[in-house]
Amino acid sequence: MRQLLLTACLVLLLAPPAWAAPLLAWDAVTTGSDGLPLGPGLAVTEYRVYRCGPSATGPCAAPDRVLVGTVPAPATQFDLAGQPVPQAYIATAVNKAGESLDSMKLKVVPPDFPKNPRLP
Repeated sequence: MRQLLLTACLVLLLAPPAWAAPLLAWDAVTTGSDGLPLGPGLAVTEYRVYRCGPSATGPCAAPDRVLVGTVPAPATQFDLAGQPVPQAYIATAVNKAGESLDSMKLKVVPPDFPKNPRLP
């Protein structure tokens, strides 16, 4: 059984000028952990997005992680609307052979408020 490798770089997409729920995005998985293209019938069928537990520095491992959604392939983004912020998230790829290793962890924080506002 070939393992999938989610080598995607998670990206946080924010809607400028106001804080809106961010989108978590990644590159599509097209290769296995060996770096070779996925064989026939092994294409990614979905991606899973997990909210990590309280440790911001440790792994995002069970039982401290929570599945917050699945994204059917070929889509590669997830709307974090309704999810707690600040919080860390990871994504995995799934095919008929199983679930990939975790992506890198991405911590989502709201933008900072303007400092020292004043009238001109």
